[in-house]
Amino acid sequence: MPTQRLLAARRRSLLAAGVLSVAALTLTACGSGSPSSAEADTAKSSAAAGEGSDALEAVNIGYFPLVHTSTLVNADEQGYLEDAGIDAELTQTQGGAAAIPALASGNVDITYANYTSALLAAQQGLPIVLIAGNDVGADDHGIYVDPDSGIEEIADLKGKSFAVNNLQNIGTVALYAQLEEAGLSPADVEVMEMPYPDMAAAVQNGNVDAVWQVEPFQAVSEKEGLVKIGNLFAGPAEEMPVAGWITTREYADSHPEVIDGLRSALSSSMEDLDGNREAFSALVPEFTTVTAEVVQEIELPVFSAELDLEKLQQGADLMLEYDLIDEALDVQGTAYTD
Repeated sequence: MPTQRLLAARRRSLLAAGVLSVAALTLTACGSGSPSSAEADTAKSSAAAGEGSDALEAVNIGYFPLVHTSTLVNADEQGYLEDAGIDAELTQTQGGAAAIPALASGNVDITYANYTSALLAAQQGLPIVLIAGNDVGADDHGIYVDPDSGIEEIADLKGKSFAVNNLQNIGTVALYAQLEEAGLSPADVEVMEMPYPDMAAAVQNGNVDAVWQVEPFQAVSEKEGLVKIGNLFAGPAEEMPVAGWITTREYADSHPEVIDGLRSALSSSMEDLDGNREAFSALVPEFTTVTAEVVQEIELPVFSAELDLEKLQQGADLMLEYDLIDEALDVQGTAYTD
């Protein structure tokens, strides 16, 4: 097994590679022949002026197709975004850290992202701001193993392998926090990166010992015969904010009415969806490959449109403890609260 020092160096190396990738995309966008964001905003304003004072603001919003982003899709379908003055174009993005380059390059104006990836980008100097909450870690994030693995609790993961969908996101932080509480260290477990849809088969084939599954993949894993040994967001990671909505500082400062409108639309949408399995069953198959039958079996997500700065700060402190960042980060400075 790698030593703690080698593991920390590996994590910092992966972080640096990710940040360089984002920076390169940002520079490419700035140096291309496409209009600058300022020019695009001017064009949007001019078009709006020509259409009348009640014209909607065109906003491209990125989202990863999960049960959890039903909040956005429902807000669009129910007209909450339009009522808030937003003409939304919804763009599916890759999950985890991949959402940040889409935002930095100008492909989307606002995007859904896990908080760890967003805070990593902010700590490295990218002008990322948190604007609204979305989902909180609960029963819809499970740790799954083969029933014959002999793994029954977190402490049994010593010397085992564990798959997350991205090494630089919230799942890694939550896992490390639980390992520490169980008397282990990050060096005691080999953490690897793997797409959610591949995880159940990887456990069955013996390619990994345990995996983090988020709905709807959690329900799929159970149908495949895997067993849940606990929630990923438990113990020191209980009720940890998982993901929310982010944008750039420039966009937030120049479009405060869009930010307020999005928050309002998301809040209304979350009220619709809270505990409403039938609404999820009708909605989720529209924008994912998940069937209504599977949705009937999932653990419903827990939503909150508010930014819980206290718990987000706890997450940032854990990121520092586990060497995902190399200096303390004040979450307050990354939150757009105007």
